[in-house]
Order: sequence, then structure tokens, then C-alpha cells
Amino acid sequence: RQIRKNSEFKSLKKYLHQQEIRGALSRQEAVSMIPPLFLGVEPHHRVLDLCAAPGSKTTQLLEAMNVNCPEPGLMPDTRGVIVANDLDFKRANLLTHQVQRIKVKNCLVMNMDAQYWPWLYNEENDEEVLQYDRILCDVPCTGDGTLRKNPVIWKTWKVTDGLAMHFRQAAILGRGLEQLAVGGRLVYSTCSMNPMENESVVASALMKYGAAVEIMEPPEHLSALKSIPGMTEWLGPKEGGGCF
Repeated sequence: RQIRKNSEFKSLKKYLHQQEIRGALSRQEAVSMIPPLFLGVEPHHRVLDLCAAPGSKTTQLLEAMNVNCPEPGLMPDTRGVIVANDLDFKRANLLTHQVQRIKVKNCLVMNMDAQYWPWLYNEENDEEVLQYDRILCDVPCTGDGTLRKNPVIWKTWKVTDGLAMHFRQAAILGRGLEQLAVGGRLVYSTCSMNPMENESVVASALMKYGAAVEIMEPPEHLSALKSIPGMTEWLGPKEGGGCF
């Protein structure tokens, strides 16, 4: 903000803008970088980013996939691909622009509802379902965890907001798990602190899919991150008032 407002930084602002256009620089909040790090993407992985716009996490995943390639997206042993999707058409266009900045060819951008992500099949064997090694479900949410930078949320926040989002979030997570290859990894994330949007959604998936899925410990190289265990009990708001 200081760079944008202060005329003394005009030349620096111009330089940063040029670097951003050519894909050498991406601006991203530190907390936004955590979910892609948990995925542990490798060059040969098939990756699905179900709710990708505006695209900062997608570009981070692409950089991780192509980090050791002298010519990004074209190296023979880089068999991986990232499929980035968003429901909103305008946001999907923004996502396309973000991906194009970093000049890679192993990314597809889609525009559809993640709750109804289709089954895709191998063109050489129409009985083989294409599944993904890594899936990111950074789902739509109330965003009440961003109060620090969006204080206007205080004026509109309601106890029932999380409940309204819960069913859509659970549907997206469930669809993601159904698309995940055996032994694959899915990361579910929100910008909310509400257990109805976090622990409750994950708990519903564990109940639905049983022994087919399990919660993993954070990767060892991220063990220094400060964290607390998830909640095991919480109150759920009722539409007509009260809790259950």
C-alpha cells in the first residue's frame, strides 16, 4: 500500500509491475502458501485444483511442478499436469491470465461447478477412469478468518453463515475424494475459523468414506509450523435459532 500511494516509489512500482507481467514475481500472502506446500507436488503428478481462482495457489503448484525443468512444461520426464477449475466465468478468465504469466504448457483451466466435477476417461482405454495424485480443495467459505484485513465482515457476520456454506463445502470435498487416486493426497482448506466449515466438513467426509480415507500428519519439512489440534466437539447453529 505504501508503494502504491507514495510517489517516491514510482520507479519501484513500475519495476514490480513489469516483473509481475512477465511471470518473474507473484504476490501472495504467506498463509495462502501453506495448502500447496502440504500437497507436496512432484513433476510427474496429475493435480486437480478444484476452486482455483484467482490463481495464486495454482501458480505456486505449477512452480513446484516445474522447478527443476530447464524448459518449463516441456521436459520429457515432466509428465505431470495441473487442472485448475473455478465456477465463476470471470474468475476463471482471471485464472487463465495468471497461469499464462508464468509460461507453462502443462496446465488446463476449466470453468464448472466443483460439486459436479465429471469423470474423465483415458482416450486410449475408455474403461480407465483418470484420477489425480494430488487434489486441492480450497473451498468457498465465509472468510471470517480474514477479519484482520477485512474488518467489514464484522458488520455482516451471522452465526448461521457457516451452516449455510457447510453443505456445499462437504459436496466439493466429497467429489474431490472420489477423484483421488489410491495413495494420493488431498488438502482441504478455507479462510474461515468456523468449525462448521472446517472440522465438521472433514468429519462428515470421514463418516461417509470410512476406511477409504485417513487424516495425515503434516509433512516433516513443515513440522516447525505452529499449529493446534483440530476441535473434536462444537456447537452447530440451527436455522431458526439455538444450537445442536
